[in-house]
Amino acid sequence: MSNTIKIAELKATAKERSIDKYGSLILANIIIFIIQLIISGITTVGTSGSIIFFVINLIINLIVNILLGVLVSGKAYLYMNLVYSQPIAASDIFFGLKQHPQKAVIIQSVFVLVDFFVSLPASVLLFMVQRTPTQSGYIAMIIALLVGFVVNLYVSLVYSQSFFLLHDFPERSAKELLRSSRKLMQGNKLKLLALYLSFIPLYLFGILTLFIPLLWISVYRYATIAVFYQKLISNAGSNMPAKEEQNGLD
Repeated sequence: MSNTIKIAELKATAKERSIDKYGSLILANIIIFIIQLIISGITTVGTSGSIIFFVINLIINLIVNILLGVLVSGKAYLYMNLVYSQPIAASDIFFGLKQHPQKAVIIQSVFVLVDFFVSLPASVLLFMVQRTPTQSGYIAMIIALLVGFVVNLYVSLVYSQSFFLLHDFPERSAKELLRSSRKLMQGNKLKLLALYLSFIPLYLFGILTLFIPLLWISVYRYATIAVFYQKLISNAGSNMPAKEEQNGLD
């Protein structure tokens, strides 16, 4: 297998693996969406303009999003089964509750906490300009949003493989899994970013056609990302000297 990662080949493999499994994959995505929607509705304290409600909602959402790492883990497990040609079922999304959920929560906390801290300035500025609109306030909020977006994107790329690694190497600690993802993504961050961007036309098409195609597109996208992981692992294994191979990505 060539070490070159080509987006067209990744997408072709994802289509081949998913061809007769879209029903289960779409159902899994719908279940995850419904769970997130229900939890969001239950945990929202209120929509008052009070700073107290604002802070309480931030804290609750922070905790809930971290705990939802078990679902992110289960989704990674589902799509790993897909790309490795194993039997799949929509219920695989709950596998994260059994497979080291504490590690999934720790990994998820990295994404959530980074998002929280880099988004906090923009959230505070938004709250302030809603109460006292000023031009300088809006400019500051836009700058804060852009900075937060860049930081979030970088972190998401660097640690993007952590949940897949959790299921391939369950014996590793959360810290080791994050470190392994960082090593895997050395020299590959722009490739994954290009993969993300390649789906923009499809998402625009989905939006223009009453959103229904998004059910298929989201499955196609995540399956391709899982194939990307499979390719990374294959390349990492083939590039390691024999005496180092037993240590994997440590």
